[in-house]
Amino acid sequence: MHFKNNKNEYYSSFGFETDQFNNNNISQNRFHAIYFIDYITGSLLLSNKYSKKSKLCNADEDLIGSFLNAINLFINELNNNEKTEEAIQEINFIDSRILYERKGRLMIIAISKKTNLSIERKILKNILFDFYSRFKYKIEHFNGIIDNEMLDYGKFLNDLDLNTLSRINIYENI
Repeated sequence: MHFKNNKNEYYSSFGFETDQFNNNNISQNRFHAIYFIDYITGSLLLSNKYSKKSKLCNADEDLIGSFLNAINLFINELNNNEKTEEAIQEINFIDSRILYERKGRLMIIAISKKTNLSIERKILKNILFDFYSRFKYKIEHFNGIIDNEMLDYGKFLNDLDLNTLSRINIYENI
């Protein structure tokens, strides 16, 4: 028999990750990070980390954003040779996935924990269209300067329960 005072310690001794079940806000654990990138220049407009433990998100945010954008550009270059109109949508790993969504010059890339693809995609699309509708002019006329209002959007996302975004379709109204 195995007794420990801390339940988390007991379960994690068997290899179970219990942090996501003990956090009241499960949406904070659905994504490791979300990156907002200018599609034309590859500049990182905003990033929001949700998981401090993730090895995928511990590097410099500009470096990660540039790398994820470079993957997208590489895939597009391969597709241009075949004259297809396909774009990268996701990259799958064992325990995580990278999701891509785009509107105009704005590309959002999320690293998720593979909770539920349809919910993750719906949340990401809602964030994409909300951010785009708020900052459309600044995105379409991006000159290399990131506005403070855009940066404040990261604080807004930190305070928002992302699961509520899976119940609405903002992007269908635009």
